[in-house]
Amino acid sequence: MPKTTTITKEMIINSTFEIVREEGFYNISARKIAKKIGCSTQPIYWVYNSMDDLIRDVVNKVVSYLSEILKNYQKSGKPFLDYGLGYVYIAHTEPVFFKAIYVDNILSLKMTDIVPKKEMLDLMKQDSCCDNLPDDKLLEIATNAWFLAHGIASLIASEMLVYNEEKVEKMLELFMGQ
Repeated sequence: MPKTTTITKEMIINSTFEIVREEGFYNISARKIAKKIGCSTQPIYWVYNSMDDLIRDVVNKVVSYLSEILKNYQKSGKPFLDYGLGYVYIAHTEPVFFKAIYVDNILSLKMTDIVPKKEMLDLMKQDSCCDNLPDDKLLEIATNAWFLAHGIASLIASEMLVYNEEKVEKMLELFMGQ
């Protein structure tokens, strides 16, 4: 008798993550997940009491994944500028995730949830051009820069603007690379 495969929570989350990456959050179904894993829907419901619980875990995985990209993106050597460049890079490389989290705002985030004020100020103060600016001026610069970065990223994610890293960097340097 062949050994049965155990369907784990991690397998379900990872398969759902891939479905969401390709099709978005609105196309998730137990049947689709089961097909991707190669099982019936029963193991999915053994692990998860509801699809809402599964979606919550997948959203957490997506947010962690995007946060890692933002945290590790380095190109200019200026942490605040790199944060903005990383944000736009996510829109280019992961447009479905970007739109779900930052455009459709499925988590009902505020800008300060994406980059808390203290973290934003710390990033800016790592650049020598910002050390002598008061916090209120830094926050004003950060807010304007973030509007620009989000606009560029949204246009790229919706394919209204072609991603060109050098051009994006020049645009963002106006505010973020001061």
